[in-house]
Amino acid sequence: MPLSSEIRTSVRAYCVKDLPGDLRWHIDQFHFIDDVELRQKLGRAFYSGRYVAKLMEALKADGDEVHAFVKFQIMQYAAIYEAVITYLLWSKYEDHPDLLAISTHKAFKKMDALGKKTKITLDDEQIYTCVLRDTKTPKTSIAFKDKVDCAVRIGFVPAEYSDDIKRLYELRNLAHIETEAEKQIEVEIEHSRAGYWRLKPFLEKVSSACV
Repeated sequence: MPLSSEIRTSVRAYCVKDLPGDLRWHIDQFHFIDDVELRQKLGRAFYSGRYVAKLMEALKADGDEVHAFVKFQIMQYAAIYEAVITYLLWSKYEDHPDLLAISTHKAFKKMDALGKKTKITLDDEQIYTCVLRDTKTPKTSIAFKDKVDCAVRIGFVPAEYSDDIKRLYELRNLAHIETEAEKQIEVEIEHSRAGYWRLKPFLEKVSSACV
């Protein structure tokens, strides 16, 4: 049974009264993202993170009740940082030397350097000839911390916030309960607050760099 309409209206009003704007305002904070669909998803994640923070405050959540609210906010803010940094690296700076440096790796590629009838073996195992070449690394295979460091070197992520961003992303990866228990790490309100407070200067820096 849901709460009465009067209570629901009161709670919703509380959750939005201190927000700087509606959903459209939050979407517009990502005006530098040319991909319209991604921009809308980022704005919605930003808005929902703030809405849930205000809902936690409205309910005066305490003790274990806080965990769900904090974890959701961490997941939203970490996803925003990841999406923005990854998008900008591969859309605005795809030819930058620093990005090229982390998006290639050395890999052996098999080639036939000997005649078809020539075979080399070692301990009854065949040895194949190959060359060592630069190979493109899929962006999904590049560690997020390396993407953040690359963005700092390029200049669109503030260096003083890079460790906090990487830490937030690390906490986001504790969504698996077994991992969270194994590492004995507990998310705290300070983690979600840091994710939010770092977001404004992050967006301002990114926006100015993309002008």
